[in-house]
Order: sequence, then C-alpha cells, then structure tokens
Amino acid sequence: MKQLKQQMNSLRNRTILSIAAVALLGMAPLAAEARAQGQGNSANHCSNCGTVISTHTYQQKAEHGSGVGIATGAVIGGLLGNQVGRGNGRSLATVAGAVGGGYAGNEIEKRSHKTMKTEVRVRMSSGAVRTFTESGASRRHEGQQVRVVNGHLS
Repeated sequence: MKQLKQQMNSLRNRTILSIAAVALLGMAPLAAEARAQGQGNSANHCSNCGTVISTHTYQQKAEHGSGVGIATGAVIGGLLGNQVGRGNGRSLATVAGAVGGGYAGNEIEKRSHKTMKTEVRVRMSSGAVRTFTESGASRRHEGQQVRVVNGHLS
C-alpha cells in the first residue's frame, strides 16, 4: 500500500510537471509575439522623426565684408568726389564720395561672396512644424521621412 501511494504521488508530480512544461512551451510563442509587437510600436513612434513638407533654396549674401570692398570703394569714391567743386565744396564732395564709395564697395563685396542655403520645413510626428536651414542646394524632397539628430536633419 505504501508503495502504491509513492507511485501515485510520483505519477501526480510527473503529471503536474508535464502540464507546467506544456503550459510554458505554449506561452513562449505568445511572449515572443508580444515582445516583437512592443518593439514595433516603439519603432513606429519616433519623437524626433518627421516628414518634409516644403523646401526653399535661396542665395544669402555674406554678413561681413573683408574690408577690401570698403577701402577700394572709399578710395574710388574719394577720388571721384575730389573732381567736383572747389574749396570747401570739394572737401565735402571728397568726404561724401569716400563714404558713399565705402558703403557701395562693401555691398558689392558681400554680394560677390554669396552662399546658397536651403530652408526645409518638417512636420514632426508630434504635429509641430519645425524649420531647418542647410547649406547648399536642396538635398530633401517633399514627403521625405527625416530624423532630427543634434538639431540637424539626417
């Protein structure tokens, strides 16, 4: 009788272990699927991702001249101003010519050192619209998916 009880307990323990093993094996694919879905959701939601909604390329003149334009313009303007009038009028024309020539020379120099810029507007995944300025011609097109990394588009 004792031996029968031991066999029954052993059979019961093996049955419980078998049921537990089957349950675990049956749940493993569900756990893997849930894990994969969780990763998919995080990949679909990117807080620094967006879509290009427009681009605008333009020429931007240099902010500062080197000084060569001012100096050259002032000399030429002063020489031309010196050709006008006599006495105090000539002095005034020389100064006015130098100032005007310096300004014109500086503007000419800044325009000759233009750079191309592209303004890119992006609708972020949050719905906000951000504008980024990039050097050179447009490398983006409307509808393109982009990501913001360290304040720049990638």
